[in-house]
Amino acid sequence: METNDGRRILCHPRGKKNQTVVGDRVQWQASQDEGTIEAVEPRRNLFYRQDELRTKSFAANLDQVLILLAAEPEFSESQLVRALIAAEAQHITPIIALNKRDLVAPFDRAWQRLQTYSAMGYSLVPLALKPRSDLGGDDSHPLDAVLAGKTTLVLGPSGAGKSTLINRLVPNAQVLTNAISTALNSGKHTTTSTTWYWVDREKTTAVIDSPGFQEFGLHHIEAMQLASLMPDFAAVATACKFYNCSHLHEPGCSVISALKSSSDAHGISANRYKIYSDLFAELSQQPHY
Repeated sequence: METNDGRRILCHPRGKKNQTVVGDRVQWQASQDEGTIEAVEPRRNLFYRQDELRTKSFAANLDQVLILLAAEPEFSESQLVRALIAAEAQHITPIIALNKRDLVAPFDRAWQRLQTYSAMGYSLVPLALKPRSDLGGDDSHPLDAVLAGKTTLVLGPSGAGKSTLINRLVPNAQVLTNAISTALNSGKHTTTSTTWYWVDREKTTAVIDSPGFQEFGLHHIEAMQLASLMPDFAAVATACKFYNCSHLHEPGCSVISALKSSSDAHGISANRYKIYSDLFAELSQQPHY
């Protein structure tokens, strides 16, 4: 936990129900050189994923989620869609960044794949992340304006370049991580895998580093809620003949009509529809919590 004067103190939750995540504001009490979390303040939002076995909470009270992808290895569009849906469900602004711009042909192919998301209104940022030592005297970064004054969770699959990005934005990130790990590994405590960093001295801009993931469960989302959380579906779904349309087989479904005419600006791509159909089937078979 970080106090208002910038001190970081190891705190323990009081009771099993007092679950905290990175980004929470808490009420706490000092106890010698550590502390006890007495209560968690109400959250603006909570970004998390859930599968049939467990819930993984990333962070709370976010302004935006930066979904970092790479031109190589090829990213999973299904995982991208899942992360976007999770952000939409919590009213958190998602930003998509594509790394490895220096790999011209793979980048061009990946960038073209993402134009569907640009057309939906999502912000796309091209990147060619390099270690700070390779940049000479250039201290600017294409994400500076995007991140300024906000709290941003950096999310993405392993190998996309998250570590390079964090260490580029926060030069002493590794030092801070080692210090936190040393403190938390003392005794029975284990290292946290999600870490908050201040980007500026004024502490107005923060980035939260999260662990890479291979799966992104959405079992906390109702199947019938999916279309409202996918902008291209939501744009046409209100015109369906039936208010409880699943957009899978019903007559008079405007989503199916938009799929058939996906060549126009308001169409839905076959790939997006396949992802929706698979997700709908997955969520329809699972209990919700």
